Amino acid sequence: MLHKLAEDISFYLIINKIIDIEDRDIYIYGLELLISTLFTSISILILGFFTGEWVSGVAYLSVYIFLKSYTGGYHAKHYYECYIYSILVFIVLIIIKNITLLNCQPIIGLFSLFFSTIIVFKFAPVVNKNNPKTKEEVAKNKKIARRRILLLGIIVVLGYIVKAELMDLWFMLAITELSIAYSILKQKFLERREPSEERKDKSIGEYR
Repeated sequence: MLHKLAEDISFYLIINKIIDIEDRDIYIYGLELLISTLFTSISILILGFFTGEWVSGVAYLSVYIFLKSYTGGYHAKHYYECYIYSILVFIVLIIIKNITLLNCQPIIGLFSLFFSTIIVFKFAPVVNKNNPKTKEEVAKNKKIARRRILLLGIIVVLGYIVKAELMDLWFMLAITELSIAYSILKQKFLERREPSEERKDKSIGEYR
């Protein structure tokens, strides 16, 4: 359904001479990603509204939009899997926020910031094979990702100091960064596992 909608939109753009037919596949992929992101974002905001966690939903989406577009991370094979993964991560973060004692939040939050920063500096950006990038683009995204993770860290730390009454907000921002770091590590692990599985399949085929 998502692919069909993206195809219809791209066809409309071609008919109206807004894009070239040679670039249709690129635009279909971009439209699929855009529609999927919009649907996920709206779902998280609705979920946050009905659970009384609307501010947390905004914080979660803000960090993902601001940071993950440059760091990259885990990509499921299907858009519905990405949707479910994003919703589940948001729910898990809400649970973590609500069960963490208030006096423990700054410590855990600072650890999350520190660990996330290390992961971003070490591994980001993670390039999606469906959306390859040039060396120049990778280098550019690396610089932007590092600057943004540092900026978010500064905002959270200053928030703890200046607006301690908004502890839940700063903590949500911090653990959302941690979830992005986890996403990066998960994708890296999957990328390393794929070649070994391919070699294993090849050796089984030769044996047969």
